[in-house]
Amino acid sequence: MSRRIGEVRAERQAAGAARADGACTSTRLVTQRQAVQYRVCIVYPADPMGVIPGGIDTFIKGVLRWAPPDLHFDLVGITTDPAKAPPGRWTTYSLHPERRFGFYPVLALRNSERQSAVPVALRFLVALLRRRVRTTSDVLEFHRIEPWLAFARDPRPKNLVMHQNMQDLRNLGSDIRWRHFPSLYFRLEEYILPRLSTVFCVREDATKAYQARFPAMRERIRFTPTWMDPDIFHLPDDLTRMRARAALNQRLGFPDEAFVLVTVGRLDRQKNPLLLLEAFRLLHEDIPELRLLFIGDGVLRPELEERIRSAGLQSHVKLIGVQPPPAIAEHLQASDLFVLSSAYEGMPIVVLEALATGLPVAATDVGEVSRAVHPGVNGELVSRHDPASLAAAIRTCRDAIGRLRGKPCADAVQPFTPQEVLKPIYANYRRLGRLGSGERPRRSVT
Repeated sequence: MSRRIGEVRAERQAAGAARADGACTSTRLVTQRQAVQYRVCIVYPADPMGVIPGGIDTFIKGVLRWAPPDLHFDLVGITTDPAKAPPGRWTTYSLHPERRFGFYPVLALRNSERQSAVPVALRFLVALLRRRVRTTSDVLEFHRIEPWLAFARDPRPKNLVMHQNMQDLRNLGSDIRWRHFPSLYFRLEEYILPRLSTVFCVREDATKAYQARFPAMRERIRFTPTWMDPDIFHLPDDLTRMRARAALNQRLGFPDEAFVLVTVGRLDRQKNPLLLLEAFRLLHEDIPELRLLFIGDGVLRPELEERIRSAGLQSHVKLIGVQPPPAIAEHLQASDLFVLSSAYEGMPIVVLEALATGLPVAATDVGEVSRAVHPGVNGELVSRHDPASLAAAIRTCRDAIGRLRGKPCADAVQPFTPQEVLKPIYANYRRLGRLGSGERPRRSVT
């Protein structure tokens, strides 16, 4: 009998441990002295401990990293390292010594840069529905609309951050899978958006477009810029820049006199790397010291590599794949000019990161780029998306590089720090948190 009682106790203990593992509790996710008032659960296919290039992933990591102590976060996302973060289990992580958060991956994704036959957004939604994720948060947040469907009946306040103007579905350069079914997508928006508590857009034109489409929720739709991390991306001194340049030239086989163009982003139709390569081809014969560096990976890499080979540019153009933020900062510090050739954008964080390191920017005039890039001051913008126009902007920047680089670039991004940009977002979490917790702040058990 005593043996049976012991077995029952063991089973109950195991069941209790499983329940604790299945729902993220505040007591296991905060430091001993930190009291959590409001809890926010972000639902998006991001991996906070992996390297998934892209502005949305960077945005979410920033929200987690700079969170004030009265807000606690959970992230329901994906894992690129299932050995460390197995799908279906809560894990505790930290991007800041005093800011821990719960991470629950519903899906494992080995290669985040290659486009799969089944869209990741659809696989993520199916995994959400199948796993029925439980979280004790006061607020739910989404960074695209599809995951909302898994929480459609959940009464908690919901916030949405839109990183594109979805009218770009009709852009010929769009690689968004919804471009094949734009009417269906917009009908989905018409169903979901009125059921949201708040919406933030990182493009002002998208903010105005949504306010016009949904006048009843005009006050709930707001614009927010993005930001750069000043701890990683900052203006180096001359010695640091010289050392970074020497190391880059040696590593890539560039000559000492090289004038290095750099771009960072996915190699896909949105970022339009083929346009940049064609602009480079127009310039490199007249400017023999010109070199080009692609940081990132994606579906267009094979075609890009083939064009580089066929043009005999292997020693002039280098593709170094995905890099973590500190390595990106080093490459920016070692380069001369950042080039953005995108067909469409929100407010690309990488442009702010380049400017923060003192690097002028030559870019297509897309999204909110003009908020930070000022022609003749710290770069050039082109309205026409053709190789000749982009090449002309690159040449103009090169000829005036001594006047454009350095302080004019760094000064332009001073308003775009996380400490300033995230203030209204964190304030919105608190407001929604009061609603989600029944107007009563929740505190953790310490």
